[in-house]
Amino acid sequence: MPMAMHLEFVVLGPPISNHQSTLTGRANLAAWRAIIAGASGKNDAMNTEARLKQVGDRYRAQGYTVVVRPGANDLPEFAKDFKVEIVAKRDDGCILASAKQSQADLEADGDIARYAEITENQPGWRFDVIVLGSENQPMPDKREAKEPSEDDIRRALEEVERMLQAGFIQQALIAASAVLETAMRRRLQAQEEEVGWGSSPRSMLNELHSGGVLQSNAFRELEELYQVRSALVHGFTTPIIENRAVQFLVDSARLLLDESWAAKKTA
Repeated sequence: MPMAMHLEFVVLGPPISNHQSTLTGRANLAAWRAIIAGASGKNDAMNTEARLKQVGDRYRAQGYTVVVRPGANDLPEFAKDFKVEIVAKRDDGCILASAKQSQADLEADGDIARYAEITENQPGWRFDVIVLGSENQPMPDKREAKEPSEDDIRRALEEVERMLQAGFIQQALIAASAVLETAMRRRLQAQEEEVGWGSSPRSMLNELHSGGVLQSNAFRELEELYQVRSALVHGFTTPIIENRAVQFLVDSARLLLDESWAAKKTA
């Protein structure tokens, strides 16, 4: 896929194999929208540094040894000329991460694909892209947003399947993504994770993957489908969407609902 696609999450958790297919074709190029509250300061540079520090803390929480704003001596031999903001290392894998203030900055950087391609060829290394800024999208009043019941969720999934059967594939994908987001909240809440209003689908996907709920192949497919969904709702064209892709979203949502019920029952 081209670099113009929206990149909005990063993989934190078990390192992903360098042989995966990703947004640059072969490189493991992931992106993480780090929406960090409380990064106040006198100017944008101070806010950026505060957010970058918190990103580094997130890597440290995953067991990595982290260097923010690394110098040449901190970089591996294959990346001495890279301009990256973070190097993170642990025994089972290492990361080079480039942090951008905005989506536009990411798309304007012509070196990202080269960095990712080179890193992809190094065993035990992956390349992450971090978008620090928030989207500032308007949201409804929290008081007006209520969690649907399980019956509501299952009915919504049935409606998605009817839309799919009627040939409204793009609309069905958008609706299925919304229902899957609800199911992910339910699954994480069942294991006593603090998710709810304001929890992004990308962060929940990451939590489910790093916690072993989602296997790597399912995680990769879901993250790609969320990128397709983002392109659609922002008015971009996408590759042809197959019925099976929408059905995968529906089946994944049902599985997470079943697992959340089972987890609550055994709690």
